[in-house]
Amino acid sequence: MKVKNINTKILLELKELKPNAYYNCKNKFSKLDKWISGEDYPTYNQLVELSKRFNVPFGYFFLEKLPRYDLPIPHYRTIKENDFIPSEELLDTIKFAQKIQEWSKDILLEWGNTKIEFCGKYKNNYVLNAIVEELKKIFDINDGWANSQNSWKDALKYLVSKAEEKEIIVLLNGIVGNNTHRKLNVEEFRGFVLYDEIAPVVFINNNDAISAKIFTLIHEVVHLLIGQSASFDLRNFQAADNEIEKFCDKCTAEFLVPEKELSNLFQKKKDYEELAKYFKVSQIVIARRLLDLNLIDQNSFFEFLQNVEKTEYKKNLGKGGNFYDTERNRLSPRFLGILKSAIESNTISFRDALLVTNLNIKTFSNLTSRIL
Repeated sequence: MKVKNINTKILLELKELKPNAYYNCKNKFSKLDKWISGEDYPTYNQLVELSKRFNVPFGYFFLEKLPRYDLPIPHYRTIKENDFIPSEELLDTIKFAQKIQEWSKDILLEWGNTKIEFCGKYKNNYVLNAIVEELKKIFDINDGWANSQNSWKDALKYLVSKAEEKEIIVLLNGIVGNNTHRKLNVEEFRGFVLYDEIAPVVFINNNDAISAKIFTLIHEVVHLLIGQSASFDLRNFQAADNEIEKFCDKCTAEFLVPEKELSNLFQKKKDYEELAKYFKVSQIVIARRLLDLNLIDQNSFFEFLQNVEKTEYKKNLGKGGNFYDTERNRLSPRFLGILKSAIESNTISFRDALLVTNLNIKTFSNLTSRIL
């Protein structure tokens, strides 16, 4: 029996908001466009299937219009083409990260943990050089460190491990949870940071190029130093038109590509690709730094950008690892370590850990034994 009292405008809104889900549904239901136009109507079972594929509650089809949800943190866009409506993928990913943060904080407070020394340390002291030096302490590096890393992958792995050593929870994922049908869009966001003095969380979109993930990680840690939560798209590695974002961008660029070191190297070799390999960053970041330091002019920069931006995302993309590597990235070794210790100290139950991670007993035990 067909359901004729649905609001077809809801279907049209879903088509516009979720084009990937729409095409997925269209392959399944040949009459989908007729349902949208009101020429025909789906059955109850077809409507149930549509709600699953569009990832919305069944009752939404009978509303006057779709609910709009605001992000719980500021979202900075490099180019403001139109009003920003966050995807449910972004919203759900932030909610999951918030859940990890809440569990971690509750456990750490019960253990007597206090404020992480560097969190919010520069909230009222926006001094670039001081923050860059603080970053060097956090990541335990000196100038020229990147060139000692064999690859972008090694550099990212090193930086993530150092961040976690300093009690920052680092999450990397390219989908919502374990749902492979809900891919995270790099053009919407490269990452976000949830500021907290006890359990800071940074999230990196794992669909990005490895060089971009490195930039995002450092950018997020700068946010922790100044005490700011945010999500951002960092289009072409450029900050949004916002003073805080511009400052975070400058700190990140100076940390990854120090002015003095770049100036000296650029005199010897003017090859962007070689410089990018040396500093373990994107060629776009190298070009941006050269422009900012007046080592190239704007025409040279935009000419370069036009040639490289189409291929930049395809280079150095991280390849999927095995299941346990994926889960390790999704949940963070630090968070898994907190959960394991909490179970052993009877702070939480084993069941609690399984609920928050969405893992079964065997997988959780194997995962924690492999990485901790």
